[in-house]
Amino acid sequence: MRCLLFSIICGLLFCCISDYRHLQAAQPDAVCTDRIAPLHIETAWYDASIDVMNNHISGLLLIKDMPDGSHRIVFTNEVGVTFFDFGFSAGSFKVHSILSQLDKKPVVETLRKDFELIIGLPFQKASFNRYLAGDEIYFGVTQKKETAYFITSKDCASLQRLELGTKRKRKVSVRMPGSGYPSPDRFELEHHTFNMKINLKRIPKE
Repeated sequence: MRCLLFSIICGLLFCCISDYRHLQAAQPDAVCTDRIAPLHIETAWYDASIDVMNNHISGLLLIKDMPDGSHRIVFTNEVGVTFFDFGFSAGSFKVHSILSQLDKKPVVETLRKDFELIIGLPFQKASFNRYLAGDEIYFGVTQKKETAYFITSKDCASLQRLELGTKRKRKVSVRMPGSGYPSPDRFELEHHTFNMKINLKRIPKE
């Protein structure tokens, strides 16, 4: 009984520990944000895979930078079947088409937030809160109950990753091995509250 009670208390304490407890507020740094914030992504094709709860889909994904500053993201398989076609702009999101099996509100909402983070939409026309954390700097934009971060090295020489989280919980992280914005070579997106990953590898232009 004592062991059970101890386990419950430890579990509750662990759940209350914030993933962002180490952040220390600091003064803004406009020079750094102007140089390294992921504010623009160029049109490109990517080899893409999405893994969700032991389900796997793969194909080609197009991120298209539209003339009006909006973006289209189209994910198709090798035979041309469109999984989804989304439109993104500041303050607007549109589902142009989606496979019936994916047309569920939680699925669409998750994909919307994931790709908004990838194209840097939360960071456009935003003011950033700056935090220090060891050898990294976090630049955060709060949206309702969540905060989107882009994270740089301490000297602001490189973009380390992107994150989306609540006050206490890291929900999504995105790493970009290789070259960064505006033409990232790769995206490695991982959810931390359930089993889902998105991997994108840019296809070089011929």
